[in-house]
Amino acid sequence: MIFVRSVPSVISALGFLVCVGCAANSVVRESERFANLGDYQHAFEVLDDERARQLEAGTVEDDLEEAYQLARLQYLRDRAQRRIFTEREDDALRDLDLVEKLAPGFPGVAGLRRTANEKKARRIVERADRHLAEGEFVEALEAYIESQRLVADYEPAKDGLNKVREETARLNERAQKQFLQAVRKVPEFRHIEVAWHAAAVLHLSPDTSDARSADAKELQQAARKESAQRVFERAKECEGDNQFGAARMLYLDARRLNPELPGVDAAIAQMDLELEALTKLEKAEFKMRNGQFDLADQLLKDAYDLSTFSRGAISELMIASRKRRAQERYQQALDLQVMGRKIEALAAFEALSKDWPDGFEDEQARVIGLKVDIDGAKTEWAAAEKAEAAGKLEEALDHYLAVEQFYAEWRDSKAQIERLRAAIAAKAAEEGGGSK
Repeated sequence: MIFVRSVPSVISALGFLVCVGCAANSVVRESERFANLGDYQHAFEVLDDERARQLEAGTVEDDLEEAYQLARLQYLRDRAQRRIFTEREDDALRDLDLVEKLAPGFPGVAGLRRTANEKKARRIVERADRHLAEGEFVEALEAYIESQRLVADYEPAKDGLNKVREETARLNERAQKQFLQAVRKVPEFRHIEVAWHAAAVLHLSPDTSDARSADAKELQQAARKESAQRVFERAKECEGDNQFGAARMLYLDARRLNPELPGVDAAIAQMDLELEALTKLEKAEFKMRNGQFDLADQLLKDAYDLSTFSRGAISELMIASRKRRAQERYQQALDLQVMGRKIEALAAFEALSKDWPDGFEDEQARVIGLKVDIDGAKTEWAAAEKAEAAGKLEEALDHYLAVEQFYAEWRDSKAQIERLRAAIAAKAAEEGGGSK
């Protein structure tokens, strides 16, 4: 807390705050100018520098924080686009995952993710084409299927799979050998390949009533269900690692493979809640940094109610919020004590001690010390009044001076001291004059 010593100092302080606000507004406008030019990197950097400066000072302005968060998302999206252009799709996808985590549904992310996956899929198809040209059918098959994992129903991959089907059909005596290949691979749990071979049987068998076709169709459905189960298990692993965005995408893939997969709809709904909880966590951290603890606590409570898997992290943040609030209360009480406002400081330390019965800092010791000072001031004041009533002015003055030592701001001790000194001096002068 600050002592206001004069009107000019107030004007100076206000002027300083206005300048700080103007500086922040100027930075936001500069960032917007860069963004309008498509230079999202510099738009983010100027805000990042100003935000770091304000964080060091203690508080980030709401307008600056809002502009910073938007600029950060735009910068990450722009960087992802540049990385896609330079064929660094994996790095780009990590940027897009971060944007999606911070702001689900942020404009442009879905399109860029599709573009990145399509570029990766295209390169994988090119590799598969080379395998096919060399007669490496298994490698080609695996690569085409890998590209379809990235982009469902990817046409170049589908064309490649048809070419593999045509080549292997000629080499393996058409449908019978394809069916045998599928059956052999079931024990190996190569379910995607099983499904592919089974589809080849159906494609190559014109008579759908044929028993082999019926078996192939049943095998294909079983393989899709097994594949869905494997994808579901991968999603569970991501869920366990708190990668809720990735888990949600895998759950969606599992449901596409097997819409009747038990628990998949509930898992998707839970991932939506987890992502919403993460968004609230981000907002709560911002509110905490700006000392808005009531709003932060409410956001954390909402996040805790939404989440199942992040409750441990949310609880830790709740504890951190409580500690930061306590630290702020402790500092305010300490400021009151430093300024000599001991009664107010005592009340503040007692309230903090009540909320932290096991102790936060040294507030309990400060409570004891402040009580000693206040009680001492009261005792000395009463003794001073008693001595003055008995006409013992020098003794009364000593007691008032003791009050000053215990509690300088206690009542009007300074005025009493000046009054008694004047009375003692007048009495001495009168006695000196009388003796002459």
